[in-house]
Amino acid sequence: MRFRAMTFAALLITLSSTACGAAEKASGDPRVEYSSAQIRKMVREAHTVQQYTVLADYYAIRHRMFKRKAAEEMHIWAERNAVITPLSEKWPRPVDSARNLHDYYEYKAGEAAELQAQSSKLADEAATKQSSLR
Repeated sequence: MRFRAMTFAALLITLSSTACGAAEKASGDPRVEYSSAQIRKMVREAHTVQQYTVLADYYAIRHRMFKRKAAEEMHIWAERNAVITPLSEKWPRPVDSARNLHDYYEYKAGEAAELQAQSSKLADEAATKQSSLR
């Protein structure tokens, strides 16, 4: 029963992540890849609404990417968790690696969501400041 529940949960997560991936591709986002140095420079130099919006979009894409990777690792975790043979396993077990990767991707997704919210807030503040100057 537990195996079926885990398999069903993994299937739902995989289907939802696949649907999200298809929606991202259908939206036609021009995916611009930035290096970490470019992002740090953009964060330092951002002062306008457009600059903050670009940063918010970048972090939103990273959030979706890490959520998708976490869902994939959850699926692998469920598969590996179903096949446990404690006497012949070496440590760290494959299930531990999958769980650690899942936790890491969830952490990075949360971090990206926080940065997106911060960038969006700064964009709104910049827009308010810009409109008050007119």
